[in-house]
Amino acid sequence: MASGARKGKARREPDLVKFGENLRRLRTEKGYSQESLALEVGLHRTYVGACERGEYGVSLPNLIRFARTLGVSPAELLAGIR
Repeated sequence: MASGARKGKARREPDLVKFGENLRRLRTEKGYSQESLALEVGLHRTYVGACERGEYGVSLPNLIRFARTLGVSPAELLAGIR
């Protein structure tokens, strides 16, 4: 193992984690499973799960796709991020 490398979960950016929490909350409120949301948005279900766990940053086009599909503003997905 390289110096400074950690085994197990990598440290995630707090902003990505907050986005993921918002995405999961809105998805479940709207009655979507990860798979059904992914199909509607046109992304893979594992990508949606990884976004919800704060493992991936989301591009602006994907942020807009998520927001439109969920019927919310992009700002709602970014709530709590300063």
